Amino acid sequence: MVSFLALLPRALTTFLYAVAALLRFYANTDTTPIQLFPLTILQWSFLAFALGTTALLANLGLEWHAGNRSRHREIEKRDRAAQERERAARRARIQNRGFILQTRYQLTPGRETGAALADFLSFLQEYGE
Repeated sequence: MVSFLALLPRALTTFLYAVAALLRFYANTDTTPIQLFPLTILQWSFLAFALGTTALLANLGLEWHAGNRSRHREIEKRDRAAQERERAARRARIQNRGFILQTRYQLTPGRETGAALADFLSFLQEYGE
């Protein structure tokens, strides 16, 4: 139903412009007003043209609004993705700092693992941030 409503202004514009053209170019220009409706065929053509233009402007407004809405959604998605990346980077930095602190703690008790843990600590400090 929503997709049909999106097509309605476009179809209505096309129909009204077709009616305006039909009345304008295929009608006798010397027609008199019909008693039931006090407009000539050329006036009906102008009315159909005016209504078609109104429907066209309504369609342009709807398309503009839909474009702005989708653009705002894309910007919002990009902002969320950037926030998630920042959180993940922050978590990784905290985790790396935790590993460094744990390694420093493990370096203090004994001398036998000192060299290996010192190398590991320097690796984490160099590539962890």
